[in-house]
Amino acid sequence: MAKLEAKNIVKYFDHDGQPLKALGGINFTVEEGDFVCLVGPSGCGKSTFLRIAAGLQKPDEGQILLDNRPITKTGPDRIMVFQEGALFPWLKVRDNVEFGLKIAGIPETERHQISDRYLDMMQLSKFANSYTYQLSTGMRQRVAIARALVMDPEILLMDEPFAALDAQTRDLLLVEMQMIWQKTKKTI
Repeated sequence: MAKLEAKNIVKYFDHDGQPLKALGGINFTVEEGDFVCLVGPSGCGKSTFLRIAAGLQKPDEGQILLDNRPITKTGPDRIMVFQEGALFPWLKVRDNVEFGLKIAGIPETERHQISDRYLDMMQLSKFANSYTYQLSTGMRQRVAIARALVMDPEILLMDEPFAALDAQTRDLLLVEMQMIWQKTKKTI
């Protein structure tokens, strides 16, 4: 059974009073544990598709299924990491990583155990008590990825998470993401 299945996804946006087709009948399947990259030129609909898969937008036609269930809203089974990271600059790294766990009511001791695993995995342990504004762009992206992974989503959706990074840092984080994928077997 497919983990994620797109069935005839169509999405229009208004452009100067005219409908602009962002997605035109997209169909594909992602199996459990797959690492899939959507590739295409700027403006071709990659981000729009990811936002629909995350439940942040609705398609005008078609549907996306997660484990054969229609995606109609956001949910903890799908976490999205954005290009800009969307961290809380007034919180320390550990507090950013644990934010969702705290909201979910996970006790502090358990939150620390979970976050320690992912801080270590993302090579951020020694920065746990630093503020995110003190970190490089690449390190902030690692924090955003760790924050997503601690929630144990079934699918990790990433919208150009390394686009703002220099080539060397981008290559390093791509290798790290492959290692994380091999360790966690998450669908990415």
